[in-house]
Amino acid sequence: MLEFLSQFTDIIFPAVYILFFIGTLGVLALAHWGVARQVWLAGFFATLIAVTLVGMPLLPVVEMHKFAQPSDEEETYYEIRVVDAAGNEIELDDRATPPMTGTRTSTVAGEMANDYTDEERLELGGFYLEAIQEYRGMIEAGGPPAYERLQPPRYVDDHQWTADELEDYEEFEAIHIYERTVIYTDDNTAVASNEERHRVTIDVANETVTEPEQT
Repeated sequence: MLEFLSQFTDIIFPAVYILFFIGTLGVLALAHWGVARQVWLAGFFATLIAVTLVGMPLLPVVEMHKFAQPSDEEETYYEIRVVDAAGNEIELDDRATPPMTGTRTSTVAGEMANDYTDEERLELGGFYLEAIQEYRGMIEAGGPPAYERLQPPRYVDDHQWTADELEDYEEFEAIHIYERTVIYTDDNTAVASNEERHRVTIDVANETVTEPEQT
C-alpha cells in the first residue's frame, strides 16, 4: 500500500493539509450546527487511524501515527563528543544546547564535518563549549530548576549527564565529530553493521582544527 501511495504523495500531503484547515474554518462557521463538529471529529480520527495503519506522516497529524517509519537500508548520522583536558570523551548531552537536539545535532555536526571552514568550526565549537560549561555547572550544582523537570518526556534516544559521572572529567576543551554509518538487514528488523569514523577534532582551547587521517 505504501508503494502505491508514495506515487501520489505530492498530491496527498498538501491536500490533507489544506483540507484540514478548510474543514476547521467550516466547523467554526457552522458551530451552531452540531453535526458539523461531529463530522470534523470523525474526519480527524479517521485520518489519525489511517496514518497509524499505513505509517505515513501526513500534515497536520505528523508524528501522531504509532509506528516508526521504516529505515533506509543504510543511514548516516553524526555525533558530537566532548573532550576534556586529559583527552577523555563523553557523548554530548544536547540538553546543553537547545534547540539543537536529536536530529538537529546530527545535522549541525554533519555540516561542521563536511561543509564548514576551519574558522566556522572554531566559532561554532566555541559556542558549544560555552553552553556545555554552563550546563555542566548547573548539573554539578544539583541539576536543572524544578520547573524543567516537569517537562514532558523527550522523544529522542540520548544520554543525560549526571554530577557523579562528570566528576571523572577535567575541564572540557575540545569536541570530536564522528560519522556513524548504520546498515540494516533486508527486512529492516535488525542492525547488520554499525561503524563509526572520527571526522574532525575542534580544539577550542588551542584554536586548532584537525581531521584525522582515514584508513
